[in-house]
Amino acid sequence: MQGSHQPQTEALHVISLTATLESISDAVMMLGHDWEILYLNGNAARLLQVTLDDVVGTNLWEVFPEAVGGPYYRCYHQAVDTGSPVSFEEHYAPLDLWTEVRAYPSEQGLTVYFRDISERRAIEAEIHSMAYYDKLTGLPNRQLLLNRLEDALGIAHGSGLPGAVLFIDLDNFKSINDTRGHAKGDLLLQMVADRLNNAVRSCDTVARFGGDEFVVLLEDLGLIEEAAVQAAQECAAKLLRAFDAPFQIAGMDHYSTPSIGVAIFNREPLSVDEVLRRADLAMYQAKAAGRNGMSLFDAAMHARVSARATLEADLRLALNRGEFVLYYQPQLHVDGRVMGVEALVRWNHPLRGLVSPMEFIAVAEETNMILPLGAWVMEEACRLLARWASDPRTEMLEMAVNVSTAQFHRPDFVEQVLEALARTGARPDRLRLELTESLLLTDVEGTAKKMQRLREAGVSFSLDDFGTGYSSLSYLHRLPLDQLKIDRSFIREAFMEGHGAAIVRIIVALGKALKMSVLAEGVETAEQLSFIRSEGCGYYQGYLFSKPVPEAELASLF
Repeated sequence: MQGSHQPQTEALHVISLTATLESISDAVMMLGHDWEILYLNGNAARLLQVTLDDVVGTNLWEVFPEAVGGPYYRCYHQAVDTGSPVSFEEHYAPLDLWTEVRAYPSEQGLTVYFRDISERRAIEAEIHSMAYYDKLTGLPNRQLLLNRLEDALGIAHGSGLPGAVLFIDLDNFKSINDTRGHAKGDLLLQMVADRLNNAVRSCDTVARFGGDEFVVLLEDLGLIEEAAVQAAQECAAKLLRAFDAPFQIAGMDHYSTPSIGVAIFNREPLSVDEVLRRADLAMYQAKAAGRNGMSLFDAAMHARVSARATLEADLRLALNRGEFVLYYQPQLHVDGRVMGVEALVRWNHPLRGLVSPMEFIAVAEETNMILPLGAWVMEEACRLLARWASDPRTEMLEMAVNVSTAQFHRPDFVEQVLEALARTGARPDRLRLELTESLLLTDVEGTAKKMQRLREAGVSFSLDDFGTGYSSLSYLHRLPLDQLKIDRSFIREAFMEGHGAAIVRIIVALGKALKMSVLAEGVETAEQLSFIRSEGCGYYQGYLFSKPVPEAELASLF
């Protein structure tokens, strides 16, 4: 009686266990000691795309041969060999299935619980992509590049094996956005990304750094730096050639070119920012050399950068410390009468002494420090002009002040000048603003309106260095100019082989035709003065009479 009851109890137990395994959310698979499949619940059969009747008793690795030797194979054997549970996450490519797996060894074999985590993995992949890949081009983004570059620098520092960073900027990219719209600009960026990717090795990283800037990270460039330099330059040349063919954008050919800066890194302890800065600087050197080219960062460039950084820092301090001074060069009638002066800024550096504007004006313009500096010059010049008004010997003298492009094109430039005149009490009709040709060519209509407003207040205008820039008669008659200044180079060349003398004659004749006075700069000899006087030029300035001097020395000259 007892013996007949035991099989029935075992059967009920199996039925109960099966019902339990079918009810749980996990997929369950039971394996025997010879890896034969003993049982699959419904979830397991569905995920593995098999039926229990077809596979029961069959060797697991025969049913799924692609798994042999892979992570599932190794982990299951580890659990059996060690008698310890294992857990892991893995992707099974034939079924495109991501699974979270827990396998428990027992006397009967191995019981495996697993669940489908494909959706979770897809969400994680999307989050990772958003964090580390550029949405527009699909390339690694700035953050992923920085991570990889940091790793590469660490490897190079430890091993001494060199690598390289190529900083790529598209030349004149703004033009396609301005002329054809941002959507077309985005298409160009996508096409550029494809061409860059196709031009490098699969082990290289091409990243979109931002806007129209891309960075290529090169590793495994050989054992010595010379080989790395050559390999990086060859890669840059290949990238340049990738732009030879036009880009087809909405049925139209569009030509684009890159400027590429190359920086090599090796055992030298460099930060990520430093390497990128070097490559970026080299890229700007390529642009300065004419664009559509490549430049390699070197020690001389590093020295120039350091000097430039020091100069910029000193320049900012100089503005706060009041280290700038004005020097004045007299402007004369050809008969010898002093008509006025040109105000010229100098930097009285505490260590270097008097610094020429040739060394710092360009930096001031690039960093926008020209705006506070220009405002200071205007104010100081007007203060002297106001003091002159109280002395009969100087009350009719004019003050010429140079105006930068950045200054002039500020919306409040006219107000700044008028306020400086009002604050100082200077006479507007004694102030002459010297403008450059490049300044005038930007927004001619807006320029004319600003000039006219100041002209109505009494301020006059001189066109500086005429003939050296983009001289065009089309704007001369549209702008309220009072004077043309002949550049010193034409005066110097007037007594050499060339066309200097002819150019001087043409400018003088043009000035007369337009009812403007003409002033020659850089007159250094009596012979030059005699020449300009004979050609009908009415005014001059230069070392023949005086170099620029501080205010204290002006009285003796007058």
